[in-house]
Amino acid sequence: MYEPIHGSAPSRAGQDLANPIASILSTAMMLRHSLGMEAEASAIERAVESVLEAGYRTYDIMEEGRTKVGTREMGELVTRALSDGLI
Repeated sequence: MYEPIHGSAPSRAGQDLANPIASILSTAMMLRHSLGMEAEASAIERAVESVLEAGYRTYDIMEEGRTKVGTREMGELVTRALSDGLI
């Protein structure tokens, strides 16, 4: 029920290029709408927002003056934002 809708991009498979943000935010939707976990969903959304505000971007949303990261690092940054209470 909670799934990011985007292309599969098989030419990018295994290259650490995919943007994990849609998948991460799908989890927030699941927590909020199916499990009633509003605080947890909001924490995930704030973590994603804080990472983006800090200037991190995957290749598909890269902008001048930002820091380009791969799939793994983006996920780690969001996880760190959650666990370090930077939200």
